[in-house]
Amino acid sequence: MALHFVVNDSGLREHHKQIYDRIGRFLLAAAIIVGWVLGSATEIGLAAIAVLFAFLAGGVILNVLKEELPEERESRFWAFALGAGIYTAILLAL
Repeated sequence: MALHFVVNDSGLREHHKQIYDRIGRFLLAAAIIVGWVLGSATEIGLAAIAVLFAFLAGGVILNVLKEELPEERESRFWAFALGAGIYTAILLAL
């Protein structure tokens, strides 16, 4: 996740340099602290946690597809398929 955040930070800075440097990075850092405080102070049900987790996972997948994967001509399908297969096997083994 740390590598994902670094790439996401770089993408935001590239596309929205002035507003990101002035406000965006501080807003995102504050959002982490606000989320921690709210999470410590409140308790939500399992269904709400599942919905929030699905929303977060969808956002991560969207950003990975947009920022971190190579362009169409530069990609290697078999390397991607092998990595996905190995990761699936590891998850199933757990």
